[in-house]
Amino acid sequence: MNIDKILEIAAELGFSDLAAEAANVRQKLYDENSLLVLPLVGEFSSGKTSLINALTDSKKLETATKPTTATIYVIHFGCDKCCATVFENGKETQVDDIADLKNDLYKDAQVINVFDTSTKVPSSTVIVDTPGLSSPERKHREVLTDFLPQADGIFLTVDVNQQITKSLTDFFKETELSKRPVYLIITKCDTKSPADVKATKEYIGKNCNIPIQQIACVSAAKGNLDEMNALFAKIQKDKNSILKKVCEQRTANLTKSLAERIDQLIASTSIDGGFDEALRRQKHDLEAFRRKIDKLVDSMASDIDDLKINISRRFEDEMFTRLDSIAVSSSQNYDAEAVNAVNNTSSLLLNDFKLSVQNILTEKARQTRNSDDSLTLRTIENLDMNGLQISGISYNVDLNSAGHEYDNWIVNGVKVAGAVVAVVATAGTAAAAGGAAAAIDTAVDVADTVTDVASITSNQKTMSRMEQFQQNYNQQSTDLETYNQNIGQQLGQNKGIIESAVGWVTDKTMGKPQRRRAISNYLNDTLMPQFKNEMQRISAAVVDAIRQSLCDEVQDTFEQMNSALDDLKRKKQQSQQEFDAKMSKLKEYKKQLLTN
Repeated sequence: MNIDKILEIAAELGFSDLAAEAANVRQKLYDENSLLVLPLVGEFSSGKTSLINALTDSKKLETATKPTTATIYVIHFGCDKCCATVFENGKETQVDDIADLKNDLYKDAQVINVFDTSTKVPSSTVIVDTPGLSSPERKHREVLTDFLPQADGIFLTVDVNQQITKSLTDFFKETELSKRPVYLIITKCDTKSPADVKATKEYIGKNCNIPIQQIACVSAAKGNLDEMNALFAKIQKDKNSILKKVCEQRTANLTKSLAERIDQLIASTSIDGGFDEALRRQKHDLEAFRRKIDKLVDSMASDIDDLKINISRRFEDEMFTRLDSIAVSSSQNYDAEAVNAVNNTSSLLLNDFKLSVQNILTEKARQTRNSDDSLTLRTIENLDMNGLQISGISYNVDLNSAGHEYDNWIVNGVKVAGAVVAVVATAGTAAAAGGAAAAIDTAVDVADTVTDVASITSNQKTMSRMEQFQQNYNQQSTDLETYNQNIGQQLGQNKGIIESAVGWVTDKTMGKPQRRRAISNYLNDTLMPQFKNEMQRISAAVVDAIRQSLCDEVQDTFEQMNSALDDLKRKKQQSQQEFDAKMSKLKEYKKQLLTN
């Protein structure tokens, strides 16, 4: 069936979802700039990444020694510069140096787009590095299987020393890769003699039960890519026919879906109860799908609970480390730094949690595609969760004051003592000019003044001395405070040197321990309970949003069918002639779909 005709019929009958899919196929078929997507599929350590490095200018992709990642690497050629973008948990990050793309760092990324300046591969061809088949991780196989429907052809990659394994042929049959053109790439050919390589190539060509378009033998380590280059030239020449074949397969799937819906419309006129019964069945089927959606979401409860535990541990560990680091540091504002750490870390991890819940449910829904509980994913995969904001994290700690409650008293005591010492020193200097007797007399007078309060009130001479002492004390206090502030400013402090010194001593002896205790209490009593409550709120909101998205998607499909049934019913009630004409058109559409 011609894709234009499918688009026309789907639009005519009001099946907007099928019309949108048909429009996408049509664009890929007729757009000269359409990309040809060719993934490398093979066992782990079959040389896929090494081959890509040999084809690129950057040559920096990490070749793993063990299966560590389920990430899809999409390599674009003929670009202006070498760089990459990482799509992870709903966020896209720019990476300027491809050498920074370490598997351990980006093992949770969904897709990494690598842009390279190499012209060894046509710019209209995209090479995709996929997880190895022999990985023990089930998720790696699932990611590969889910990606294959996007492929326009397959590079089946095998090690010359291992050749085609049973797991590879089994996977080929399970996923029906034969619906795409398959090209066999034999890697590591430098490890065999030319005669052995030739014999292997001939043997695979004669005995392989996989329909192979062409075989290329390569050696990435030695840079021997002649046969690969010839293969790219052939693929580029055949690009239009390759895309045509792939689009024909997708068109066939659309034809089948459209024919099934037309069958339902035609059958509605012959069942007992007519249109009303057909509409009732539609309603029944809709409720059945909604129950499937509920079952799908409920089945993920344990996965989400595990995710909560994991994120909670990460948050507690990171917050303890960051807050403890702040507590033992020398900060101008402990509370400002702590609030910033709490806000940033909680927002980051709660956003990761939100996107992880969405990814879990999306992955579970995707797994139903080949089952009786199949659900479509047109809306869920593009669900916008930006409106779900993080809230409810409070800060009720005063780290700045911890351990410094008595600083002012100590500072005042130091200043008083300093002024008294200065008075004594000044008086002693003055007395020195009058001889030792005068100095002794002065010291005695000062001692009397400071220690004998009773004498002060009863002795006029002493009162006179006290007035003189008070004047000297006031002057010394003023001079001391001026000196205190000047030195503090010279040292870049916003307070006096005495206040700084006292604060430093009390911080060492009391501040750090008290801040650590305050942080421990805050984590246990406030922060962690609030964070867990936020996770619960967010997971409930994400689950509800996804549930609603799936229900809306199913509802939209059923409403399109109901609208078509209502249109038939209305035509039958208003004009038998119009109804007959509509039925004839439906039967003609079905005939066209089945005979083309």
